Amino acid sequence: MNNSQKSLAISSKSHTFAGMKQMRLLIVAAVVLLMVGCLQDKVGGVKVYTEPSAELYSISDQVGMFLFHASGPWKATCSEPWLQVMKESGPGGTDTLKVMTTEKNLTGEARRAIVKLEADGEVCTVDIKQRDEYAEFDQDQFSIGAEGGMLEVTFRTNASDSLQLYVTGSLAQYLEDTRKKDSSSTTRAEARGKLNWLRVLPNTDTISRNGFFYLAIGVGNDYHICLDTLIFHQDGYKPDSLENQ
Repeated sequence: MNNSQKSLAISSKSHTFAGMKQMRLLIVAAVVLLMVGCLQDKVGGVKVYTEPSAELYSISDQVGMFLFHASGPWKATCSEPWLQVMKESGPGGTDTLKVMTTEKNLTGEARRAIVKLEADGEVCTVDIKQRDEYAEFDQDQFSIGAEGGMLEVTFRTNASDSLQLYVTGSLAQYLEDTRKKDSSSTTRAEARGKLNWLRVLPNTDTISRNGFFYLAIGVGNDYHICLDTLIFHQDGYKPDSLENQ
């Protein structure tokens, strides 16, 4: 073997030793990381990965969800009656805390609830805010005769200019807006609490008309949150009763 061959052989052998040494270091590092992870699990705790707060609208059935990890069995509690914890306990691991509003906020003020997540003696909290906008009809249903006439429907609200009125159903096309034609808010509900500018046209059909009135606030350009609903009914035309008058 000449000198150049010796040099090549030694270089190759040294590279092999370096690779074996690097492999040992990687194995040791992996074992250390595994041990640290096990120690963390033994210490215990709970950590919320997502933002630990949420703002929900002032109506019921609004949901907030939070991803978290618990090192052992966990439980979630909340003392506010208007907020329900959908899943109150579970085993250790990654899970989702789900909460839901159970009632409207008619107080006129935003309100808060604290949800406590506890695992292995450690506690973290999630802050829930329910907004304050409300609008509520003074009645759930409204009826009018086949002859029609002016509407007198009252409601309460603190939404002011952000409140909108929507109508759906077969009755919707038989409502006449009696406000001035130059009004800049032809679909905006009046914040003072009375829909007294709608005229219901006579029903000349024997089939009754039905509709739904919605008081809502806008969220973005194309989405609205319905705050309350009123069921509307108009009687059908009755020839016999009209002929006898």
